Amino acid sequence: MDEVKKEKFGFRNSILKDIFDENDIEYITNIWCVTCRWNINKNKNTRYLVIFEGNYNEEYKNILEYINPNITVINVKFKEEEQKIAVYNMRTAKTGELTYEKFKNRIIQLTDCKFINSYAKGSYHSTPLSRFFREYMGKGFALTDIDFYITKNKMFIEEKNFFKKGEFGYLGQGQCFSFKEVLNDIFFNSKILIICVSNNEFIIGNLNNIDCNEIECIDGWGKMVPFKMKKISLKELLEFLKK
Repeated sequence: MDEVKKEKFGFRNSILKDIFDENDIEYITNIWCVTCRWNINKNKNTRYLVIFEGNYNEEYKNILEYINPNITVINVKFKEEEQKIAVYNMRTAKTGELTYEKFKNRIIQLTDCKFINSYAKGSYHSTPLSRFFREYMGKGFALTDIDFYITKNKMFIEEKNFFKKGEFGYLGQGQCFSFKEVLNDIFFNSKILIICVSNNEFIIGNLNNIDCNEIECIDGWGKMVPFKMKKISLKELLEFLKK
């Protein structure tokens, strides 16, 4: 297996981010999808919450038309030392500042979910929102993000570095199902492209062509979903993204 270490949340080792920046490809990061577990709430119009983390950008409003209108969409900025969160509702333009406890309860209310006690320590490499979920939200929720959203062509891109050379790329099975939910229930008319990068090679797969029930058990990684890849050049990748 080919593997290149990448600090996911900071993108310090992201090859694609550098390529996007150098070629003026507009993208958004830190879009999170909060999901109440299926066994608690099965309603696709109430079990989700979309969160933009970090400084608010007016261009984010353009994305709202592609998000299920029943789903609340918010922007958050964390004040970790004070354990408070500035919250902006992108649909209603209402703002407020919540304590961690009130924010937790508000998420439970918005997603018609339940708090199931659990605790895990958040990594210092992750964002404040990711740390908050691991440490405060328990087992009733899943938190999903995809590395990039390319604004011009409404495309999500997930950067991977785990593949069998010349054969298959791999996704974790849980991540595969989460990505399918993002496309089926949350973001309309969007697509997710998986790009594996190693040694200046670009190998792509389309989530629409991936069957999350086809798995391989791989030592150290668990249940992984293989998907067919297509090798393309950097020039072809840029032409595709700029369409």
